[in-house]
Amino acid sequence: MSPHQQPMPIGKGRRDCRTMVDALRDAVAVAPERVALRHGDRTLTYGQYGRCVAGLARLLGGFDVSGTRVALVLPNGPEMAVCVFAGLAAQAQVTFINPAYPAPAMRPLLDDAAPSVVITTAEVSDTARDLAGEYDIPVLEFGTEGLALDLWADDTTLSLDDLRRPSPDRLATLMYTGGTTGIPKGVDHTHANLLMTVQAMEACWPTDPGTETWLTVAPMFHIWGLLMGVLNPVYGRAEVISFARFDPPAVVESMHRYGVSVFSGGPAAVYAGLLSAPRLRTADLSRLRVCPGGGSPFPLELLARWHHVTGVPVREAFGMTELAPISCNPSASEPRPGSVGLPAPLVQIRITDALDADVPVGEIGQVLARAPHMLRGYRNRPEETAQALAGGWLHTGDLGRFDEDGYLHIVDRIKDMILVGGFNVYPREIDEVLMAHPTVEESVTIGVADERKGERPVTFVAFAEGAGEDIEELHRLCRDQLPAYKRPAEILGVEAIPHTAANKVNRPRLREMWTQSRAEGRHETG
Repeated sequence: MSPHQQPMPIGKGRRDCRTMVDALRDAVAVAPERVALRHGDRTLTYGQYGRCVAGLARLLGGFDVSGTRVALVLPNGPEMAVCVFAGLAAQAQVTFINPAYPAPAMRPLLDDAAPSVVITTAEVSDTARDLAGEYDIPVLEFGTEGLALDLWADDTTLSLDDLRRPSPDRLATLMYTGGTTGIPKGVDHTHANLLMTVQAMEACWPTDPGTETWLTVAPMFHIWGLLMGVLNPVYGRAEVISFARFDPPAVVESMHRYGVSVFSGGPAAVYAGLLSAPRLRTADLSRLRVCPGGGSPFPLELLARWHHVTGVPVREAFGMTELAPISCNPSASEPRPGSVGLPAPLVQIRITDALDADVPVGEIGQVLARAPHMLRGYRNRPEETAQALAGGWLHTGDLGRFDEDGYLHIVDRIKDMILVGGFNVYPREIDEVLMAHPTVEESVTIGVADERKGERPVTFVAFAEGAGEDIEELHRLCRDQLPAYKRPAEILGVEAIPHTAANKVNRPRLREMWTQSRAEGRHETG
């Protein structure tokens, strides 16, 4: 078991605060003229940011949202950031819903959250507005007459100091897990949880208050995007550049133009996308120094390429909507490629077998974690809460191991492990072999039913642009480097690996693609 970490320091140049609303109030007081939010050609200073939050919080107060939920159905941008803080300042629990969800996916979330207000924007609002109408929920819609940040940005009568400060133990956010199977679970976090999470991230990768420029591409309705695109920059009085969608050439140009020092990064697909942008090799990245990674496995070859091209290592981390960060490769030491690092501040980690007994160092088991800022529970799901937090430990559902130096290595999700004739096969082992081939851009392995062996591995491969597509060569590579039971039974070349809005691999979609390939008779067996 990992040792218990010491309490986190407040950090250089930061005042003590009890909630993230206090952190925004501090940023407004100390750096009112500093640009806080940049989105395309739009900017808000911290002074304007604070006034917008105060104005919207006052408007929300008219809907009596205190102690209820306010649902945000918004894309990345200043509106989302302002709404997050306005909801928190109005004493509401801020609820996040993917604006791209169709009605069948959005409806159960509205059922579960039962918000008192829905906030959306004209560009994405049709589904949210229509469903809110069915439930008789008031809708505030940016882009319509009477609701725009310009109404509050320069209104000097508005001040955060006029708002009642939220209590640290009040529920602050409701975030829904990915929901790759079944209805997503709503994760409850308090204001104290949010602040400790932000401080833990800051302890992993310290920043210099009032001087940093962040850039984020992660969706802000996701835990990583919320932290790295909204909360952590405010804690550091930083400027943050956001994008509505991931556009590698535009991202690289902004990194060059604005001297980005902290890139929020995220899954491996984001870094691979930026490496495909030719401008990356000539851009001025002299200020870039923090590049966190998480949310998906990182092939060693990709880590090496990013470091070679930019001069900055990717620092892998591990976290969940339920608890973040769980571990990190901290700035204070060289990152360990292939590892998600050491336990984060305040976090304890265990690796256990099926009976919840600790396994020896080096052996694979389920990753369990606990910390004072882990989830308070799943909304409306007491049985699943009890199961996830059995014994006071968060059962992550991830398989991992500790190395001899205490670094955590994530092997795979328990549900993604493939059982081939009684042998455990971890998809990542296969994908690492294939990703090392120069023609392979991305590789993802899934398990499919097999009458004789129970399951068999099937691998999808996206080839690099302009590369040859020699499937048989990849089978030869697997025969050379993997035992027979670990070799993919089929390798399918695809134009691109499907990803979710959070840039994680969409495995359900891959299963649909495999079923379709069977129907079409497309098989490449080894």
